[in-house]
Order: sequence, then C-alpha cells, then structure tokens
Amino acid sequence: MDCCFQIKSRETLKRKKGGIAMMRRIVIILVLVMLTGCAGMQRSCSSFWATQAGADWIVVQYDFNMDPKCVWRLQNVSISNEQSSDGIYWKDTATGHLVHISGWYNRVQVDGGRYEEAAKLLGVDLAKINNGRYVK
Repeated sequence: MDCCFQIKSRETLKRKKGGIAMMRRIVIILVLVMLTGCAGMQRSCSSFWATQAGADWIVVQYDFNMDPKCVWRLQNVSISNEQSSDGIYWKDTATGHLVHISGWYNRVQVDGGRYEEAAKLLGVDLAKINNGRYVK
C-alpha cells in the first residue's frame, strides 16, 4: 500500500510542477504581448485623451491651390472626427460655436505650449492669423 501511495504522490507532484511551468509560460507571453503592444498604444492613448479631455492644436484648412486659407490656434479643445466623413469638428471656446471643417486640412497637437514649432510643421506663420483667416 505504501508503494502505491508513493507513486500517486509522485504523479501528483509532476502534475503540479507542470501546471506551474505552464502558468509561468502564460505570464511570460502576456508580459511580452503587453510590452510590444504599448508602443502602438501610446498614439492611441494620446489621441483618446486629446479627444476626451482636450489638448492644444494648430489646425490649417487649405484652399484648392493648397495654400493656407484658415488657421486656428486652439487651447484645451477636444477635436473629434465626423462619422462617415473626412471632416473634423470642435467647439470654439471663445464664441461657443461648433466648428466643422472637411476637405483639405491638417492639424498638429501642440506639446508644452510650443505653438511656433507646431505651426512650422504645417508651413504657416502664427503672426499671419487674423480671426481664423490666414493673411498672406
């Protein structure tokens, strides 16, 4: 009887060790998936918080010659994409109006209040903005 009991104990011990090894593998795989996924998630997280909580933006709308037509310097504004459209919209904090634009436009999320740097990325000069219009 002792012999059978010892055999069962060894088998049980082997099963426990196999289960622990399997759990370790699962944890390692999950950690690796999370680490590699974080690089792609950074953009998604930044975009999500900018949409939900607001951010600083430079938005440029271009005319048919691809010259800047309108430029907005936005502070703490949430910009959203329109569904089934190429447009975006935001609520103008100064006037309370809901602004919709579509067509040829580009935008840069401003980091640390560095609007001049963001404007250079879009090829515009902030000194030429007059109430949303870009004066050449």
